[in-house]
Amino acid sequence: MAGITKLNAEDAVPGPQGQALAVEGEGVALRVWNEGPVEKADDHASDYETLGYVISGEAELKSGNDTLHLTPGDSWRVPKGVPHRYVIKTAFSAIEATSPPARGTSLGGHSTG
Repeated sequence: MAGITKLNAEDAVPGPQGQALAVEGEGVALRVWNEGPVEKADDHASDYETLGYVISGEAELKSGNDTLHLTPGDSWRVPKGVPHRYVIKTAFSAIEATSPPARGTSLGGHSTG
């Protein structure tokens, strides 16, 4: 039987887009985003579902002709396989859960030191 786990904040290594993998389990991963203003030019579709919660800042989530305006306290969902992109309007902090767990070095990870 697996025990409980913790990832210390200093062990979360930021990825190239401001995200850091916080902790992951067998069926879900949690990551933290800290990103400045930027527009992701191209839509992308992920092979996992994403649930998010805005801590601070302002962003837009776009999919096709739909746009969601995200501000502190808002939450969102992007189903697996749905093309989407983010427009980060101000310094932005959010938490995302992905299922199955998003994986790969571009997603941030853990330090090994």
